[in-house]
Amino acid sequence: MDKQYWESYYENSNSSNSLKTPSTFAEFCLNEIFSQINSNLFELGCGNGRDAIFFAHNAQNVFAIDQCVDSLKVNMQSLDCDLLKNLKPISGDFVTHDYGQYDNIDIFYSRFTMHAITLEHELSIIDTVYSNLKSKGIFAIEARTINDPLYGEGKHISDTTYMTDHKRRFLNPTKFLNHVLNKGFNLKYFLESDNLSVVGNDNPILMRVILEKP
Repeated sequence: MDKQYWESYYENSNSSNSLKTPSTFAEFCLNEIFSQINSNLFELGCGNGRDAIFFAHNAQNVFAIDQCVDSLKVNMQSLDCDLLKNLKPISGDFVTHDYGQYDNIDIFYSRFTMHAITLEHELSIIDTVYSNLKSKGIFAIEARTINDPLYGEGKHISDTTYMTDHKRRFLNPTKFLNHVLNKGFNLKYFLESDNLSVVGNDNPILMRVILEKP
């Protein structure tokens, strides 16, 4: 992950209303997928915490991990005490973090973070999530794909990774699904489309994947 880039991005964007409202993916997940109240939810790469705060507002017990977690801590200063009980920020690398110390993780949530890591780390986190997710638990992912308009733009780094203002590794949906299904996950929902997360002139083609551990 480009830690320096994201630290600067969140520092300069903390006043933006768009970063204080939940993502459309978070709203979709809560309305359509996360039926359990008081679930233990782990967000992999929480950024400034807008989705983590949204889930905590809706009775989820949220663990939010990020290498730039200070941005979340700044936003938490305005939260009421009751909400703070539901939200636990963790500073660290979500790929290498030890999730075995937590009991009964119901949901792993990853928005725009799978395309921020290498293929090697993707395979590692798939194994980690599967090992630490409870039976019937959910793994929710939203990420850019190789059909995104930005694919191929900028400097080619490796495989499907390109550098513009920061590095992005565009995911091949077919290969990603093969990885998670071969691991043992069941596919509950899949969509690849644009118009899912439009910000200014950026209208990415994203895949939304909802997996369940048997």
